[in-house]
Amino acid sequence: MTRSATNALLLIAAGSLYVALRLYSGATPLHEGLGPRGPMYTSMVTAHTLRGETLGERLWPAFPLAATAIYLVTGNLVSSFQAVNFVGFLVLILAAALILDARRAPLSVKVCALMTLTLAGWPVGTAAYSAAQPYLFGVALTTLGVAACETGGSRFIAAAQIASVFGSPVGVASPVFGTWRSWRLNRRRLSELFVFAPGLLVWLLIQTWARGGPSGLRDLLRFSRVRSDVVLWTEPVFMMFGAYFLVTVVGGLTILLCSRPRWIGQFLGRQPEMWALVAVPLVFTLTGGVEAQTLVPFLIPFWLLAVGTWAHEQKSSLLAPVMLAGLLTVLTQHPWAGMDDAAYFVDWWPYSVHAARVSGITVDDTVFNGIWRVRVLIALGGLIACALWWRRADKESRPDG
Repeated sequence: MTRSATNALLLIAAGSLYVALRLYSGATPLHEGLGPRGPMYTSMVTAHTLRGETLGERLWPAFPLAATAIYLVTGNLVSSFQAVNFVGFLVLILAAALILDARRAPLSVKVCALMTLTLAGWPVGTAAYSAAQPYLFGVALTTLGVAACETGGSRFIAAAQIASVFGSPVGVASPVFGTWRSWRLNRRRLSELFVFAPGLLVWLLIQTWARGGPSGLRDLLRFSRVRSDVVLWTEPVFMMFGAYFLVTVVGGLTILLCSRPRWIGQFLGRQPEMWALVAVPLVFTLTGGVEAQTLVPFLIPFWLLAVGTWAHEQKSSLLAPVMLAGLLTVLTQHPWAGMDDAAYFVDWWPYSVHAARVSGITVDDTVFNGIWRVRVLIALGGLIACALWWRRADKESRPDG
């Protein structure tokens, strides 16, 4: 079977599973099915404008643009938002498959990675439950931009970079990565580097427009603003939740690689352009306030490249780590759990629930702590189990092993 045919089958399987999980998890009753963020985008879609009421909506123009195009056909806001979520999911799966193919990852690892993305609670599961979720679409377009750098021609690359920065402000990581990669590979002709210039320019224009001009753009660097944004990371509880989401963003595959920080350091050293896919999302995550966990999935392109590289280089059998990663994915993403509004916020906005920042959602402290104590222990246990596998793999790879 050709690689294209395999990817098509995997895309169909992933899409079918997404629909099944969507039907199983149900939909939020908040704001007549629009979800907590739905009203923010309602006026943008119905009035066909990108001038949202707050800065947050203006910085993610691809989501309302896509929703508007579908709304003109359906006339239904909820179905329009859900359709954008589904398209974003398919784009994410396709882009992930292209990245893993470019890194020559074995089929077993590719299946595990795509399954992980399908079962991912944030942003996939949350988008299936709560209609207006620009994060999934933004992550998908950023991942597509990175995939284009790995596989595409100049026109596809340039278009994908523009789409990436339209998807989210974090999407600038893609053209930065591509420019750095071309420079490292000695592809330094203007024709090689120019394909990334439109994406960088469009990002700058969106930022300037959304923030009300150059003065708003300069405000990004104001020390007092940055300090207020990162202050939550001084709270131990917030740090714990942040660490959990960082370690489990790609389920068991992230846990597997995080248990071997030395390998990650070597990977970054050999391909320094990967820092663009780490540093940019982390900067936005650290300055994202209570929205920080919504920005963690923008690390997915980096982890896909890392997983593909690791799998291609691995000398010992991949059966054990793939099975372990798959098990940890299910345990950390818990797709079997039916979702309601309380579970939605407890699972994916835990700090907001802990700090009583969500109106109408009250959870007993004993129940809340019991849920998250188990999840943290699963993540820690997974790190230990994966570290033991690395140790065994090292022993087997030695000449006298």
